Amino acid sequence: MPSPFKYRSLGRVLESDAQFAEWTARRRHEVALTQLLRKHLPRPLGERIRVTDCRDGVLEIAATAGAIAATLRQRAPELRAALARDGAEFREVRVRVQVAALAPLRDAVDARPWDGRQAAPLFDLAQQLPDGPLKAALSRWSRRVRGR
Repeated sequence: MPSPFKYRSLGRVLESDAQFAEWTARRRHEVALTQLLRKHLPRPLGERIRVTDCRDGVLEIAATAGAIAATLRQRAPELRAALARDGAEFREVRVRVQVAALAPLRDAVDARPWDGRQAAPLFDLAQQLPDGPLKAALSRWSRRVRGR
């Protein structure tokens, strides 16, 4: 009986195919450059950028917003110098805006309102509070929830 077909792992397939290996190496290089670039930027700025291309002496950076891209364009000469000191020389730095999709907003229907039983400790607290805006607000809420 012939032996069953030997499956290769996805990692081995990606390593053995020349095109995939080239893409994987390019991606690793871009990730390394992104980390190197983030070292030279303030954290809030660095978290919102990534290197998208680094061929032919041109470094292409994607920013998540126009304001971040504008800041990077102003800092491009100093970033080129800092990267050159770290051994990554580029003759040009291009900055592109690549806005990520926003997470969908929760619908008002999805938000679960508090059940009157869950809020009972708050309503009990309202009875013990001195007169004031908090006691009045909790009392109104209690009457609304309990249907009085």
